Formats: sequence, C-alpha cells, structure tokens
Amino acid sequence: MNVAELVRPTLMRWLASGTRQSLMRFGHEAVRRARFQPVRLIYFHRSDDPYCQLMVQALPELAERFDVTVEPRVIERLPAAMYPDPARYEALSILDAARMARLYGIGFPVTAMVPDRLSVSMANRYLASRQDDPAFFSIAEEIGAKLWRRDGAAIRSICGPADMDGAALRANEKLLGRLGHYASATVYCGGEFYPGLERLDHLERRLNAMDLGDGEVHFELHRLWRHGLQRMDRLIAGRTIDLFFSVRSPYSYLALSLMRDLMRATAVQIRLKPVLPMVMRGLPVPPMKGRYILFDAGREARLENLPFGHIADPVGRATERAMAVGMALGQGGQDFDFFHAFMCQVWAEGREGASDAGLARALEMAGISRAAIVRALPDDVWRVRAHENLQDMMRRGSWGVPTLSAGGETLWGQDRIWAALDALQQPPVTH
Repeated sequence: MNVAELVRPTLMRWLASGTRQSLMRFGHEAVRRARFQPVRLIYFHRSDDPYCQLMVQALPELAERFDVTVEPRVIERLPAAMYPDPARYEALSILDAARMARLYGIGFPVTAMVPDRLSVSMANRYLASRQDDPAFFSIAEEIGAKLWRRDGAAIRSICGPADMDGAALRANEKLLGRLGHYASATVYCGGEFYPGLERLDHLERRLNAMDLGDGEVHFELHRLWRHGLQRMDRLIAGRTIDLFFSVRSPYSYLALSLMRDLMRATAVQIRLKPVLPMVMRGLPVPPMKGRYILFDAGREARLENLPFGHIADPVGRATERAMAVGMALGQGGQDFDFFHAFMCQVWAEGREGASDAGLARALEMAGISRAAIVRALPDDVWRVRAHENLQDMMRRGSWGVPTLSAGGETLWGQDRIWAALDALQQPPVTH
C-alpha cells in the first residue's frame, strides 16, 4: 500500500467531518467580524437552469428574514466533466423543478420546455449586465418565466441584441470554480455551498446559529415526509419503490438508511437495483465534485442523525464481491439488510468490505449466515444483472444514483423520498 492509499481514508474522513465544517465556519466568521463586513451570500444564476427559476423567487424572502446581502452572479457554461449525461439531467431537472415548485408554493410553468439556445444566450448576457441591479431577482424571475415558455419574442424585446462579449459570464464562472463548486442555482456563504431549495435549510440553520435571523426554518418541507407516514400507510401499503443505487455512492448509503426507516413504518416494498459505480464504468468523478459530495453527504447525514464519515472506499473488489453476494441474497428477500449493513460498514465504520472477513462482518450485522459468501453469484451473472439495472435506470430517464422510481415517476436523490411517497398515493398506472 502506497502513501496515497494510506492517507486517503483520513482525508475522506476529514472532508466529511463536522469538525472541518465547524472550523471552516469559525474561521470565515472570525475574518468577517475582524473586517466589520456584512454576511455576504453569492448566488450563481444560469437562466436555463430550472432550479434557478425557483431560487430567484426564494432568495428575496430569505434575504428579508436574515441580516444578509445577496449578490447575484450570472454564469453560462458548466464544466462538462461534472455532468456525464447532460441530456437526461436537463430533462429530469425540468420535471423535478416543477415538482419542487409545487411543494414550496413557488411559480414554475407546468408546460415548461427546454429553452432555445439563442434566447438563453440573450438572457444570460442581459442578466449579467443587471446582476448589480437591486431589482435583479424580479427581472430574472420575469425573464425566466418567458424563457421556460419559449417566448422568444418577449425575450428579444426585454433583452435586446446580445452584444456583450461574455467577459462578465466568464469571470463569474472562474469565481465559482475558484470558490470550489461547479453548479448553478447555488448559494455560497463563508466557505460552504448550498445548491437548490433542498439545501437552503442548512443555510437557514447556519444563519440562525449566528443570530442573524428569525429563528425559523422554512425550506425543510422535503424532509417532513416521516410525519405523515401513519396517515398515508393505508394508501401506500403494498406499493413498491425501485431503488437504483451503488455501494460506492455515499448518497446511496443515505438513501438506504432513510428508506429502511420508511419500510419499518409502512408496508411499502423497496426493490433494490444495484449498479456499478461510475468510476468502475469508465466515468471518473472529478476531484472537485468528489470533495463536495463527501462534504455534503456528511452534512446531510448529521442532519438526519445517521452515522457517516469513517470511510473505507469500496471501489473495486469490495464493490464486486458485495454485488455478487447481495444479488444472490435478493432471491430470498435478504438483499436490503445485507446491502444496508455493508454500506454502514464502509461508509460509517471504516471497515473494508473486500475480504471474506469483511463480508462476514456485514452478513453478521444483517443477521445472515456467512455461508452466503459461498453462494455468491458468479461474475458473469451479477455483472449482466448490474448492466440490465443500469439500462433500466437510463430507460426511465435517469443517469445516476440514487434513483427512485415510484408510481410511474423517476426521481433522483436521497432527498426525493417525499416525492416518491406522493407518487405512490396516486392511483396505480394501468395499461
């Protein structure tokens, strides 16, 4: 084992730790106070990002409730390496933004379509020229509403000729990368990023802890699904959620942990569909994205009271052996318990999963005989099934894990369980 392999677990633990988060916040706050500066939020906007249409409506309310200044910065290009399947991402994002808009009572066109490139270019350049305007958010909301309805004539009327050279856009893109992120619809505050409505509750809690706000948290509706389980159990009993996941994905670990709670509280069935991780399919995760994922997964785990951060990366042999054992156990309905135990072991306890001893520990945690190791599926069987699961996930319109499929809806992310439950409460789709 070389030095890098020895250091990597410690680095991963540090990136995901609450200690790092607390020290980072303390350092930024100390500098801010020493310089007598206001709390400054930088918001990165991209006109053809549907989540931005939600953010420009949410952020003015947040700014009214907290003693902060919000500085918009308009960008246009996203790093291509961060998005392995941009077409599926774009299509699913529009549907998801409409869903989030309904949850939070925010406007978004129900008939939204992918906007045309010329209108997008004009809108981005115009908004970049107005990013220091106090009316930026209302202007961006108006332009966005027309853009998502593909009202090109209205965009041309408002934005005029796109005669900017894009210098402001490029400068803002460099700023986003220099600060350490890669996505639009993202708020930066003192070393930390909050992408989309689903992370604004973290920001609210941070600002409340700094005594800058009203002490309330408004953007946590997507986390409140547990409170309605008893009421909805009769409606969703016997229904099924397909979960596409990877044992190397920290968000998949969180998804399995949360859905374990769901299964214990209701009669919902979870059908597991494991796939190989991206890096084992020839799609490496850029370092910047990997660092953010670890940080964010740790932040989410702490909020959900889930153990996380003592990591033994299961990439390679550990993933292969876990999939061979887990898929074999699926024939007897024991796959969920095994995969959850295995992922607890590698993501929360720092125990390796490649050896017989490592697999035996996971099986023991799940209450399954270690004899399951010798009954593991052969390589040519589990790999075929994993590939079939991947193709199934992509046919349903998703590109990455964790993906939930329920009631005919395809949902991406461990923070979309509420949407899966909404879909299950609708009448079953019949053909």
